[in-house]
Amino acid sequence: MIKFLMAAAAAATVLSGSSALATQRGWPADQLGKEASIPFIDTVGIYNFKPDGDRGVWLQDQHRRWYYARVLGPCTGLPFATRIGVDTRFGGSQLDRTGTLLVDRDRCALTSLTKSNGPLPKPKKTKRG
Repeated sequence: MIKFLMAAAAAATVLSGSSALATQRGWPADQLGKEASIPFIDTVGIYNFKPDGDRGVWLQDQHRRWYYARVLGPCTGLPFATRIGVDTRFGGSQLDRTGTLLVDRDRCALTSLTKSNGPLPKPKKTKRG
């Protein structure tokens, strides 16, 4: 089953400013880096995503928990994506490491989907005086 996901720039701005929210809803330390799956992706979808270059993407579920999806080889459109889709393989309702990201016209196979506490916040710019 193929599902398309959208993320608005406004939502990304709000989320980047709320690192406290991400910390509150993060995974316990003993769960980080463990293989996972995102259930019911065909009905509730993804809340947000943040590309990590062309090799992976952080995905946030509706409960605001983060996952890191690593792709097989470079996914060239990923750094510039404003929306992504997922193919859960065989019509399943959960995304796991056997799934595929759909970015522009590319199909980017996943090699892993692990629990994460999300992307690191961008460093704040300092004013030069």
